[in-house]
Amino acid sequence: MRWPFLFGTALMLVACQAPLSPFISQAPPAPATLQALQANSAIRRYYPMEAGRSWTFALEQTQNGNDNTKFKTMRMFTEPLPAEGNVEQAVLRRVYPDSTVTPNPTLIRRFDDRVELSRYNETVQAAFAPELMLESASAPFVTAIKLPFTSGNRWEGRRFKGGSEWISVVGEERVSVPAGEFMALKIEHHKRYENGKEDFLRYWYAPDVGMVKLYEELTFYYGEWLKFSSTGVLTAYTAPGR
Repeated sequence: MRWPFLFGTALMLVACQAPLSPFISQAPPAPATLQALQANSAIRRYYPMEAGRSWTFALEQTQNGNDNTKFKTMRMFTEPLPAEGNVEQAVLRRVYPDSTVTPNPTLIRRFDDRVELSRYNETVQAAFAPELMLESASAPFVTAIKLPFTSGNRWEGRRFKGGSEWISVVGEERVSVPAGEFMALKIEHHKRYENGKEDFLRYWYAPDVGMVKLYEELTFYYGEWLKFSSTGVLTAYTAPGR
């Protein structure tokens, strides 16, 4: 059976960002200002969007618990877009070297306290002068990661007919993957459907690296109830200048 979808992450998200410039002032910043700077730095470290980096994942997929691997490798990279006010933006692209499938790119919007994701649409406006056109209104955004990074922090995810999704911070967890060992922040998506079925999506983010591990499920009916799952572990990542 053909793999019915490419898991939606990559909510995935993921790159490394240079640290913030030092705060220059003749006097120490007020506590509220310092807190805002620290919060912004945390979002940048766990969900960076800097260009010039790439991430490679080894993938495995199952169907009802049996091996059904179609995509063995995934490479991800970001392309920064002009900021809108204080909101930083980038396009996340994914490539599957062992497949001809081209997944849709993702639009990333990074705020001081959260990261939002949506589908990114692009068109060629002129045959000899191609330009990208952002159609942000055509797809809803979902908050992939949000402060505070404390266990139990919970917010609503995607809205869809026949069910609901809630996203929560699970907490820190030590993760060992081929690219190394990391103390990562674990985020969980819980999808619950009116028919009683449910799916879980889990993502692990390490500071100054980004996403290092992912697990995603999808349940649907195709003559019988099928549950597909995908697991990805970081095997390599490249930083600018290396």
